[in-house]
Amino acid sequence: MKSSPLFSSLLAAGMAFMIAGCSRTQGRSDRVVEPINVEAQQSVIADGSRAFAYSGTIEESESVPLSFAVVGTVSRVVVSEGDYVKKGQPLAFLNDESYRNAFDMSEATRRQAEDAFKRLQPMYKNGTLPEVKYVEIESDLQRARAAATIAKKNLDDCVLVTPVAGIVGRRSVEPGMSALPNIASITIVNIQKVYARVSVSENEIAAMRKGQRAVVRISALNGMSVWGTVEEIGVLADPLSHTYTVRIAIPNPKREIKPGMICAVRIERPVATQSVVIAGHAIMVDESGRSFVYAVDTAAGMAVRRYVVPGSLVNGGIEVMDGLAAQEMVVVAGQHKLVDSSAVRIVSVRPSELPVP
Repeated sequence: MKSSPLFSSLLAAGMAFMIAGCSRTQGRSDRVVEPINVEAQQSVIADGSRAFAYSGTIEESESVPLSFAVVGTVSRVVVSEGDYVKKGQPLAFLNDESYRNAFDMSEATRRQAEDAFKRLQPMYKNGTLPEVKYVEIESDLQRARAAATIAKKNLDDCVLVTPVAGIVGRRSVEPGMSALPNIASITIVNIQKVYARVSVSENEIAAMRKGQRAVVRISALNGMSVWGTVEEIGVLADPLSHTYTVRIAIPNPKREIKPGMICAVRIERPVATQSVVIAGHAIMVDESGRSFVYAVDTAAGMAVRRYVVPGSLVNGGIEVMDGLAAQEMVVVAGQHKLVDSSAVRIVSVRPSELPVP
């Protein structure tokens, strides 16, 4: 039986297609997979301390608002903002003409009452002066002395004197202005020691302890960093932000640090155990919400997906509570191109970001 020419042509075409397909398959199996270039960092042991970072404001350690005790018109102000004053130093004066006249009148009345008392006292002892008259003269003397004392105090209160040493932080009066009691005219601040005030969240306030060390960096002083100590921990939360106020005491002998300066605060908290730390951006999350990193098997030249349990943020990275050992190479750049068991080539090893303790 002879085959038709059409059948022979179709059979030949099919054989040629099968041979070509086999050839392409063979070519693909012989192709070498090119490794993916990545950057890695070695996991390290934390130095045993955690740090909490906050933004804060510098405050004075003591603020004393001073006001005149009497009403009057300011005649002189002898200090300016920023001046250093000693305890007992006069700061400002009121026009005391009215108070001086009142004092002179009360002194005259006092002297008159004392003279009358001295003249009548012998008569009372001799029995020639009724007792009721003696009691009246004695009461007049007491009233005159009390009035003179009050007038003397009002006259003295025309001079505003500082009860503490410090810096003039605010001057609210000028000559010619009216001064009123309980309205601060001059505020004295003590900045030999200052405080950095920060707001701490309710999740972290339990970790705060008095005496903890803190590093305070002040941008206004060319980024100067100083050590401080946690001295005050608030117990009442802000009703809106749910944060607590923590104040860090900072020695300021040169008075360089001024109230109102913005600062960056890092409060250190010692921990009892050490832990493995890696760069935070090395950790990725899969579609089921599990955290993982790519650890490099240097002998095989491949990246292996390693599921980990991340912990708290620490100095220089993030804790890994489980799933990774110290001194393992972890991919920190290029990990988004990888899958499990991808061939990799480490082109750069980044140094650890942990600070020197």
